[in-house]
Amino acid sequence: MPTAELSRLAVALDVVDARAELNHRYRRLITDSRTALEASRIRITQARGIAKKLMVLVKAAGPGFVDGLPEAERTAVRDGLAQADELIHRG
Repeated sequence: MPTAELSRLAVALDVVDARAELNHRYRRLITDSRTALEASRIRITQARGIAKKLMVLVKAAGPGFVDGLPEAERTAVRDGLAQADELIHRG
């Protein structure tokens, strides 16, 4: 799948990276995801893995993380989570 189609995931990862207080293990998930997204194409299983990582990262950021963001960033994270959900549940 073209990574250009995963822009919502990538933007959400950027917001989480910039705003969330995460330990080095969670930061590693962001680094790994960004590395994969640098390719022009990835397998659907890789895209699903990135989607799951985004969900884990948002949960690790805390229960009020998304609601505490400025509106544009909150929308970006919610859009990324929606894309993650679509990827994970796509049959």
